[in-house]
Amino acid sequence: MAATEDCQAPLHSTFTDTVPDPLPNAPFVPSPEEAKHRYYGIPSQPLFVARSSHDIWLMPTGMEAYLQPKELRRVGGHALCNVWDGGVDVAMHTFLVEQNVHYTSLDPVRIGIVGEPAAPVIIWVGVEPGSLSAERGIEVAVGLRALLLQSGIEDIRESMVATFAKLYKPALTSNPTVQVREPFSTALGITICAEEAPDVQGTATLFFTVSSRPKQLFLLAPKHVLFRAEEESDHYEYHGSGPRRNVLLMGTNGFEARIKDIEREIWGCQILIDHLKARLALVDEMEDAEDAQAERNHVQPQLGKTEKAIKRLEEFLADVRRDWKDPKQRIIGHVVLSPPLILSAGNDGFTQDFAVIQVDTTKIDATNFIGNAIELGTEIPVPTFTAWMRPNHANQPEPSFKYPLNRLLQFRGTLSNEEMRSHSPKDVDDRGDPTIMVLKRGCTSGLTVGCINNLHSVLRKAFKTKPEEYSKEVTVLPHTHKSGSFSEAGDSGAAVVNGWGAVGGMLTGGSGSSEASDCAYVTPIAFLLKCLEENGFRANIFPVAADVFA
Repeated sequence: MAATEDCQAPLHSTFTDTVPDPLPNAPFVPSPEEAKHRYYGIPSQPLFVARSSHDIWLMPTGMEAYLQPKELRRVGGHALCNVWDGGVDVAMHTFLVEQNVHYTSLDPVRIGIVGEPAAPVIIWVGVEPGSLSAERGIEVAVGLRALLLQSGIEDIRESMVATFAKLYKPALTSNPTVQVREPFSTALGITICAEEAPDVQGTATLFFTVSSRPKQLFLLAPKHVLFRAEEESDHYEYHGSGPRRNVLLMGTNGFEARIKDIEREIWGCQILIDHLKARLALVDEMEDAEDAQAERNHVQPQLGKTEKAIKRLEEFLADVRRDWKDPKQRIIGHVVLSPPLILSAGNDGFTQDFAVIQVDTTKIDATNFIGNAIELGTEIPVPTFTAWMRPNHANQPEPSFKYPLNRLLQFRGTLSNEEMRSHSPKDVDDRGDPTIMVLKRGCTSGLTVGCINNLHSVLRKAFKTKPEEYSKEVTVLPHTHKSGSFSEAGDSGAAVVNGWGAVGGMLTGGSGSSEASDCAYVTPIAFLLKCLEENGFRANIFPVAADVFA
């Protein structure tokens, strides 16, 4: 069910039948402490909202007070098993729909204190965030309990808890929200920032798993995006206690920019609707009946499609504002490792600039995880983008890029340092010269295409208090003189891949006299994987949902 009106997350709840007269000891609205801690220990840390019972919860006090963690258990043997399937479950669904409760799940489970044998049966009802007040939630909970009583079930408790919004799975091209949904999806190009510095944004690189850390999902990102400059030389590890360095999906300005993008789409649809309606109004004034019918046949389908689109966009805008406006709801994980940022690290001479984020699996789970894939979007037409990736297709018998039907370029393999330095790669640019065409999606410049320079660049960084330092960088150049820069400020972290999805590395910066980069600099993936392994993370950068959520 729903949380209080300022809650930005989807909710769970437990309820019963049509609303009867108030009980003598009616349930009460939980305190902020109970809302936060009643279900302490449950993986998603749900917020408690309401219940139909009148039991009392007290915050532990005293010198040695501590919260007792709770856990979910299967129902097992219980009278509910005899009446649930096709009976109580259908009745509860019907009741919730009739009560206009925007519920998302109906879960019969046991919830007990860890280590204690007894655990009561609870019926959780997940509801959309912000769709139900706590007071109204109590009414619905009491109503659901009445349904249980009618079925002869008297020993089940009902409670409501708030779960959290999840990132979206990329939408089909036919979905009118496809373009504005991408920044909130699990496709790579995810905009991130440190919770303590929401105005400094970057881009998450890729997901990975580690066999020695089962059921955990990690994100790779650049250190300089998530740590202050004075912390870049520090080694950081999180060992499970103390404050976390939380990572957000988007900063404050980034979120507001995405809201404006959705509003702009809605405005564009409204302009088109007004235009199409005006064209239809002129049809009745046309003298030629055949022309009038042809115009009507042309306009009416467009009008119907656009009216449906604006409705979907308005619903999506409401969902995004409700689910993601609160920065606390945009926490997608926390940093667990970040070694010192080192220029010219080890024998390789590349820049060591990375952090490992443990992903919050309430935000990304088996229902929305697609592995490592870059969303090609809908803003660039398929022929145009294909021509960018295959600029000299006539002289290239083996295509180096084929536009994916679902717009998701899935990662397949890696580009070695030797391949990126090759003088005779298989790709050919528009001048007929051998090259490696690559792409990236960053949080600032979006989807761009470039080509890898076969010679590395050398970067010099001067300091006031210590000697200057140098590093080697793989360089990506604009693919033509008209294409604009490959990257801009804020794109740091974006994965750079070729047309087959082979990973070249992580974008870490660029050079130029403005926010746009003339040369974009990339740390090779082979070097990054080596650094991760040296720090205890033998990364599998081609994870599937079964690796984490099975």
